[in-house]
Amino acid sequence: MNAPALSRRRAVALLAPAVAGAARLRAQPAPPVESPTPSQITGAPVTAPEVAGGTMAGDGYRPVRRPAKPDARPSMDAQARDEVERRISCPCPCTLDVFTCRTSMPCGFSPRMHSDVMALVEGGHSADEILAAFEQEYGQQVLMAPKREGFNLAGYLVPFAALGTGGVVIAMLIRRWGRRAAAVQAAQAAASDRAYAGNGISPAAVDATPEELARLEAAVRGEGR
Repeated sequence: MNAPALSRRRAVALLAPAVAGAARLRAQPAPPVESPTPSQITGAPVTAPEVAGGTMAGDGYRPVRRPAKPDARPSMDAQARDEVERRISCPCPCTLDVFTCRTSMPCGFSPRMHSDVMALVEGGHSADEILAAFEQEYGQQVLMAPKREGFNLAGYLVPFAALGTGGVVIAMLIRRWGRRAAAVQAAQAAASDRAYAGNGISPAAVDATPEELARLEAAVRGEGR
């Protein structure tokens, strides 16, 4: 027995939900496609960003600013200011002081640090205050020489103490060697006197040079053997 044929209206009613669902799917925005990372493309590990001071570009520069003192006048002349910059280490890979770095090579740090020093000088700040300001911003590693306190002070004093102890020991050894050499010379002189006396010769009566006396002594000893 044949199934009854569907009317057009019935067919449209059955297909309408499926058509509406497809329309809704087309209307929804497609999910974003994330771009692959370099490590996903090449398989190489992603490196960490460069640390401050790792290049000459000046990444990681920290402004060193302090308010000017009341009725401020420049605290030093250009020569003294340059000496202060020689006590500040440039954070770039050169490992030089700020003055040497800015006057000898292109650098992203030293010119800006030089400007900070000039501003602090114009603001009436002393050399110690300028160094303290840079240390506060960059840490003690920004100083070319460590501060003379704590373990750093021991680093200054130990070499001098070692030199002093070494000098005392050397002086004692030299004095001891001198006494030993004098004793040996006295013993040799006594032996010579006995050799002369054994042969009826008075050392005081011998008019000869030290070399001649030495040859005479050798001859006397040879005869004694």
